[in-house]
Amino acid sequence: MARRIEKWLIPPIIFAAVVFLVGINWGLPSRKVDPFLFGDHPVWSGKEIAQLLGNRGSLSMGADVDANPNRLRPMVLNDTDEKRAEIVARYRLYSYQPDEMITFRALSTIPQTHGDPRLYQYGGLWVYPVGVLLKIASVVGVVELRSSVEFYLDHPEQFGRFYLIARLYVFAWAMVGVWAVFWLAKKMTGDRVVAMLAAIAYAAMPVVINMAHEAKPHLPGVVLMLLAVMAGVKYVETSSRRWAVGAGALCGAAFGMVLTGVLAFILLPIMCFLRWRAKSPLAPSRFFRALIDCILATLAGALVYSITNPFVVLHLLGDREVLFSNLQNTQAMYRELIQPDTLLGAAKLIAMGATPALAVLGAAAILFAPRKQDIARKLMLGVAVLVLVQFVMLSMDKPGEYARFGIFLDIALMLLGFGAIGSVVTHPKIRWAVLGVLCAITMVWTAGYVWHFTNDSLERTSRMIIAKRLQETFDRGARELAIYNDPAPYCLPPVDLFKWKMVLVDSGGAPTRSTDVLIRPIDSIPKQDTPMLDFEVVYWTRPRLLDTPISWAAKPFRVLVRKGYVETN
Repeated sequence: MARRIEKWLIPPIIFAAVVFLVGINWGLPSRKVDPFLFGDHPVWSGKEIAQLLGNRGSLSMGADVDANPNRLRPMVLNDTDEKRAEIVARYRLYSYQPDEMITFRALSTIPQTHGDPRLYQYGGLWVYPVGVLLKIASVVGVVELRSSVEFYLDHPEQFGRFYLIARLYVFAWAMVGVWAVFWLAKKMTGDRVVAMLAAIAYAAMPVVINMAHEAKPHLPGVVLMLLAVMAGVKYVETSSRRWAVGAGALCGAAFGMVLTGVLAFILLPIMCFLRWRAKSPLAPSRFFRALIDCILATLAGALVYSITNPFVVLHLLGDREVLFSNLQNTQAMYRELIQPDTLLGAAKLIAMGATPALAVLGAAAILFAPRKQDIARKLMLGVAVLVLVQFVMLSMDKPGEYARFGIFLDIALMLLGFGAIGSVVTHPKIRWAVLGVLCAITMVWTAGYVWHFTNDSLERTSRMIIAKRLQETFDRGARELAIYNDPAPYCLPPVDLFKWKMVLVDSGGAPTRSTDVLIRPIDSIPKQDTPMLDFEVVYWTRPRLLDTPISWAAKPFRVLVRKGYVETN
């Protein structure tokens, strides 16, 4: 039997390994931006940049807290060498993904904070293993670990390897997810071919393939949740307390990987309830046993979280300033409550993550499901409902990248849909054909993401193409560039810091009288756009395949250019 399972696992493992690894080196920092940033000015060394930077930030802040909040706008961003040095440092150290850098900021504080990463929405099960992997990579000569930032400012390609190591950590968890999805699909349907196709669909889903290319803990956290569901199934089937404790430990590990993993704990009372109701009559002794199992599982989860995140516990018991600094920063980004458009926005984000076909199939499977269902479906659905509530409550006006918080929901919809077809369509070949078509449809979106990650891993990335166009716009007479966020490789292609006047404006603000170019990254290019007086709306790096709104790779940019500076040929 083991050989047969391994045989059917081979195709999804090969497919997942290919699509997860292709383009994994996308958007890394390098010295290729120097000609655009410095133009005719002498290029600064790492030592010069470090001297101009001085001491930035505060150890009393969380690792992802803005060091320059509440600034007045509009304001000029590059009128002093100190400000220019801040911008250069971002282009030398940051990737095209805005959140990846905070892991390394957290790791850089550990020597001064005696092991406290000061990053708590990303758990210790994420931060510490990345640090350990970097240390191992340095021992074997893959990366160079230096205590001075000057070295990495001089050699940004070396720092780019840090991102690769962290992304490979995500890749490893993503591959575990292939096996977990295969196991759950087989448990739901008893059909190995359906399980194989479900594992392929998992690897092809936009939200999964995107998060497998980013150094962030969301996908590993979801894989741990899937493993917890597997342990929960085994507990309900066997009534073994070790499976209950194992499920609790995995829930704690999911929470220890990323803050949203706390939602996994809803699994524990659900599985214990199902175990209690597994037989009739409902004896009181079985109820108390299930209750004790639930308590022990919860304690196991709390213990795993505490071990992997000891400083959260210490801060809760002592000084809470750093903890609240970090968590309040996170809360500020997700404070919208449910409003009339929230459900529609959440549905769009779910469709982005799972593809519309899989999202509709999963929703239909839930709405028209028979009352009697297998244990795996009940547990998946129970956790998915809580994830859905959290996702909808915080989804108002969120960009495509917010879809990462719905990964478990997207996987659950796919599994429930595949399980429904596996149960309804009795003829095996017809069942396999239908699910094969669904996989093929999902791969259409996969192709777009794979292409864009590959495109941004090549010599001439999309942002470098835009940098050349901005340079040409400057040559035609444009001088003032307006942006909505601090210049960084993820939100602005490199521009000449000594010639352009760069102005920070309010989000959504219109161009001013002196603005020549206004630029911002967008999720996708709209079919129609309202023209503006004296400005022409142009879009650079138009996606060559389907839009990939969840991803920062090959991000399209919306550009307003004063008509006198628009290319005429």
